[in-house]
Amino acid sequence: MECKLSVIVPVYNKEQYIDSGLSSLLHQTLINNMEIIIVDDGSNNKTGDRLRNFCQKHSNFKYYYETNKGVSAARNLGLQMANAELIGFFDIDDYVEPKYYQNLMDNQKIYNSDITVSDFSMYFNDGSFKKHRPSMKKYWNNRNMMLKDFFSGNYIGNNVIDKIFKKSILTNIKFPKGYAIGEDMYFVYKAIQESQNMYLDSSLSGYHYIIREKSAMTSKFSTKFYDPVKLSQRMVDDYKGSLKEYAYMHLIHEKCKLLENMLKNDGIKENKKIYKQYRKDIKKINVISAFKILNIKQFSGLILMSMSPHLYMKIHDLMKIG
Repeated sequence: MECKLSVIVPVYNKEQYIDSGLSSLLHQTLINNMEIIIVDDGSNNKTGDRLRNFCQKHSNFKYYYETNKGVSAARNLGLQMANAELIGFFDIDDYVEPKYYQNLMDNQKIYNSDITVSDFSMYFNDGSFKKHRPSMKKYWNNRNMMLKDFFSGNYIGNNVIDKIFKKSILTNIKFPKGYAIGEDMYFVYKAIQESQNMYLDSSLSGYHYIIREKSAMTSKFSTKFYDPVKLSQRMVDDYKGSLKEYAYMHLIHEKCKLLENMLKNDGIKENKKIYKQYRKDIKKINVISAFKILNIKQFSGLILMSMSPHLYMKIHDLMKIG
């Protein structure tokens, strides 16, 4: 078996999803050229036993255990253990269509892309689903253009599950530890800075991203919702190129999303000072610059949040703005 693709799967106490998640990987058309690196992040139930049993039956599924350090540390260990030249990521409570990784690999081969992007569909508790991107194809061979589209919220996205990466560009990149939300976003940003080219084909949407009731993004408001703002601020502070205004606009968008989470999850009362400060930051933004930089959904969300947060929430629920 020639291992062409390593797929890293962090797992913590999710034994109820093991069969569906790993079976969808097992049935990939590319499975004979894949290794699946499962990192058990200190599970304290029967998850570890079930994962080990699965790996014993399938030689290209590899099991690693470490004490509970969080998803970033688990993925970083997976990166250390990966043997293939291309790296992908998968979350155990999701599932993928049989040709998902084959399609990504075919596109990567054609364009020899450092980062290759597909699409995913979000599945909600009410049974509805929504494709993340419009169907399109795009090729970048300029790092500044990649960063522009990343900061602007255009096409590239913050996730790692809809991408494969050349391992060679990840040599000095790790997922940031100590964050519950936004670590994917920061990883993608760092990977782009090491890339020469990228290819997107969002007509393909073989990844099924399941929105769980108690996921990190849907639970009651807590300090973890500050993580994407902190990481976006790190981007602004670290970035030394000519797109500083774009990086700052990305930060403003993350502040807008934080206010949304405060409104949605009853977090304003305990965070009133920051709520007021972030609203001021949003209102101070130059509207013309925001219009030029942000995509239309993010720009609309920014304007609505500056005018009326409650109106923002009403329209957000109808149109999924933000």
